[in-house]
Amino acid sequence: MTPRLPGPIRRNGRQLAGAVGRAARRLPGPVKNVGREAFELMPDTEMKRRLDRALRGASAGRRTRPGDTAFSDAHVPLVHRGSTYSAGEVSTYLQLEAAHLRRRLFAEQTLAQAAEGPAGADPEQDAAVRELVDEYVELAGTEDDADGGTHLVIVNVYPSVGNEYGNGFVHRRIKYYLEAGAQVHVVVVGPETEPSAYTYDGVAVITGDGAEARELLRRRSYRSVSAHFMGRYIWDQIKHDLTGQTFYCFMHGFESRRWIRTLYNYRTPDQVDAAIADTVDRQGLWREVLAHPWGPVKFVFVSDWWRRASQEDMELVYPASRSEVVHNVIETKLFRYVPKPAAQRFKLLWIRSASNLNYGSDIAVEVLTRLRETDYWDSIEARIIGDGRHFGAFESAFEDDDNVTVERRYASQDEIALLHREYGVFLVPSRLDSQGVSRDEAMASGLVPVTNTVSAIPEFVDDSCAVLAPGEDADAMIAGLIRLFEDPERFLRMSAAAAERVARQSGPEATIGKELRLLGVTGRERGDAPGTPASEGSQS
Repeated sequence: MTPRLPGPIRRNGRQLAGAVGRAARRLPGPVKNVGREAFELMPDTEMKRRLDRALRGASAGRRTRPGDTAFSDAHVPLVHRGSTYSAGEVSTYLQLEAAHLRRRLFAEQTLAQAAEGPAGADPEQDAAVRELVDEYVELAGTEDDADGGTHLVIVNVYPSVGNEYGNGFVHRRIKYYLEAGAQVHVVVVGPETEPSAYTYDGVAVITGDGAEARELLRRRSYRSVSAHFMGRYIWDQIKHDLTGQTFYCFMHGFESRRWIRTLYNYRTPDQVDAAIADTVDRQGLWREVLAHPWGPVKFVFVSDWWRRASQEDMELVYPASRSEVVHNVIETKLFRYVPKPAAQRFKLLWIRSASNLNYGSDIAVEVLTRLRETDYWDSIEARIIGDGRHFGAFESAFEDDDNVTVERRYASQDEIALLHREYGVFLVPSRLDSQGVSRDEAMASGLVPVTNTVSAIPEFVDDSCAVLAPGEDADAMIAGLIRLFEDPERFLRMSAAAAERVARQSGPEATIGKELRLLGVTGRERGDAPGTPASEGSQS
């Protein structure tokens, strides 16, 4: 007989089962099927029965055949595994066997990569690379600085004319570096990136497949080197030329994330299989980076939650001495707080990508749809701006509503800042955010965010400055919005508190100032970040 669990644990189990049921109903069919099979591994307990019913309801009672899933090449169907093991034995064999297999796989990969070594030299290509680097160094105005006073930024994508959205927050960071008096080189590395040198908004950039980065690293000992969104390709291009450099790796979320974090985005078993394989590759990469003799002196995370989550996802430990948390900077001069009229509590804004479900566009649709059933709907004015494969849900849901404007397009930073002046509430549901830059920008402008207490979000908001709801909970979001509608003074207090919170936590001094000191590249005697005098804080 299964032992009866204590009351508090049973109650927590019921809450968990309810949450799983709500989440499971939103899952795509193939993921439901994989999850359905995974539950067969659990012992027959009350918890399993509750979860089983939740998932069965989500998949409409449909049983999955072994051949229907990504596990079809297994000798024993997953549905039949583990039924004769105890719960402890199941957990033990899954964890220990997986860890052993990873160690063997990563050891073999390391040996293979070490045997390959760097690519062979091509004299003609090398000459072209040297010529392009000469041109770039002159363009950057750093030809006379060979004594290690320049900082090198390595990135996978950078803005250019016609591609203004390529890692724009990295560009904003570099603009602050330059304003502080630092000298900076920026190199874009990608397998199909054409060699070029150009200037974008005052920043000199060189691009290529990696040879340009290697040439820069060989030419000089930089004050420091940093990489953003580093993956296997970038690492393989630069790792042999980091000797003697002081290297920092910025961890934003995408580069060290486990497949389960983006569960809602998978539509086929093949996508699940590919995502798992990608996770294993990333786990191997970060083990190699961590152990490399000239690897990062610091791993810089955008939130403490992401530091902990990345360790769990990659199944390794970043030593405390080599870890740092620096939030992405919010430009409080652009996203400037101006006290809002109380009437703006009825003006709702959603600006975000709907390319995947991590950012909860479907939750936003549900919230707005259900607000239509309230007495406040005629007073509400909502504006939706964005694009992506899930954006059509906004268009179809609100095509007949005169008080909802839906625009399929992207907006520039300057336009977004102007839109912030017109609206009072930022609808920003989420399933995964390692920080939430768009939310913070809206808060800096005085908008009250409506969001979920998931992932890193509680690190940046609380109920004094945001309407908070548990994950997937549209009811709590609507209840919070109604409280704002009914209490204009509450809205005004939260608006001011939102701007103050961002200025204090993610403004230039808290972020760029810390970053410049960490990298050792500021050109100012006191190490001040730009925009940090008292006038900056007075804006909030």
